[in-house]
Amino acid sequence: MRAGGFRRWLAASTASVFGDSVTFFAVGWAAAGFGADAASLVLTIEGIPLAVLVLAGGVLADRVGIRRTMAACDAAMVLVMAAFAVGAIDGAGLWMLVAVGALSGTIQALRRPAESVFPRLFGSDDLDRRMAMVGSAHQVARTAGPAVGGFLIGHGGLPLTAGLDAATFAVVLLALLLVRPPHEPVPKPAQGSVWRSLADGAREAARTPGVVPVLVAVSGLAMTVLPLVMLALPLAGRERGWTAAEIGLVSGAWVGGGLVTTLVVARWGAPPARVAVAGPALAAGGAVLLALRTEIWAGVVAIALVGVGTTMLTTYLFPAYVARTPPEMLARFSSLTQLAQTGPILIATPLLGAAAAVDVRLALAVVAVLLLATVPAAVRVARVPQPGELVDISG
Repeated sequence: MRAGGFRRWLAASTASVFGDSVTFFAVGWAAAGFGADAASLVLTIEGIPLAVLVLAGGVLADRVGIRRTMAACDAAMVLVMAAFAVGAIDGAGLWMLVAVGALSGTIQALRRPAESVFPRLFGSDDLDRRMAMVGSAHQVARTAGPAVGGFLIGHGGLPLTAGLDAATFAVVLLALLLVRPPHEPVPKPAQGSVWRSLADGAREAARTPGVVPVLVAVSGLAMTVLPLVMLALPLAGRERGWTAAEIGLVSGAWVGGGLVTTLVVARWGAPPARVAVAGPALAAGGAVLLALRTEIWAGVVAIALVGVGTTMLTTYLFPAYVARTPPEMLARFSSLTQLAQTGPILIATPLLGAAAAVDVRLALAVVAVLLLATVPAAVRVARVPQPGELVDISG
C-alpha cells in the first residue's frame, strides 16, 4: 500500500511538472513577442517570490500539514491556469503574462518546501532511491515539456497549454486527496508568530549535525551550476562561433548527465560518501575542460561531467538532510535548502556575468574554484553518522 501510494503520487506529480514545463515554455515564447526586456521581466518575476516567500512556505506546511499545503497550492494553481486559459482566448497581454508569473511563483514558493520532503512521509527505508525516482521522473518531464509546448503553441496557443497545465494540477490534487502517507506528521497548533517559527527552525537547523554543511554545499552548487549552464555556456558558445543548435546540444548534456546519475541512484541507491564528495571536483574538471577546449565534443563532455558530478553529490546530500530533519520541522528545514538553491543565484549571476564580460575563461575558472570550495562542506556531511530508521511520526 505504501509503495503503491507513493507511485500513484509520483505519476501524478510528474504529469503536473510536465504541464508546468509546457506552460513555462509557452509563456516565455509569448513574452518574447513583446521584446527582450519584456521576456526578461516575465521570466524573472516568478523567481522573486520563490526567494522571498519560500521560508514562509516552510512555516505554513509545518503548521497546516505537508499534504494539506500541497493540495491547497495545487487547487490554487488549477484556478490560476484555468483563468489564464480563458483569458488568453482573445490574446494575452504583457500584464497577463506578468500576473501569471507572479502568482505562479508565489504559489510555488509556498508549495516547494512541502513537496521536497513528501517522499519521507512514506518511510526512511530507501529514501535515497525514492528521492532519486522523483528527481529523474521530474527531470524527464521538464525536458519533454518545451518540445511539446512548441507543438501545442502552433495548434492551440496559450489557451491550450494553460488548459493542459490546469488539468495536470487537477490530477495531482486528486492524487493528494486519495493518497495517505503512513508517516504523515499531525500538525501542531501554531506557537507564536511566523518569525518565531522561522527562528526556531533556524536554531534547530544550526544544532542538527550535518545540516549547516549541507546548506553551504548546496549554496556553492547553486551559485555555480545554473549560471554556468545558463550564462557562461551560451557566451562561450557565441565566442567560439557555435550555432544555437550546437549550444543547445551542449546544454542538454547537463540534463543528460544528471538524469543518468539519478536513474542509477534510483536503481542501486546513493553513492558512498567517499564517491559523492568527489562530485564537485568532477564538475570543476568539466568547467576547466570547457575553458581549455573549443570543440563541440569537448563541450558536450565537459557539461555532462558537470551534470554527473553535481548530481553525485546532491543525491547523497538531500536524502541525508531530509532524514536528519526533526518531524515537526520537515518543511522549515526544506525551505532552508530551497532558499540555498535560489538566493545565491541572484547574487552569483551578475558577478559571473561581469567576469565573463572580461573573459569567458575567467568566469569558467571562477566556477571551477567555487565548485572545489564545496568539497570541504561535503566532507563534513560525510563524516556525520547516518541517522537510523525513522519511527512512526504520525501520532
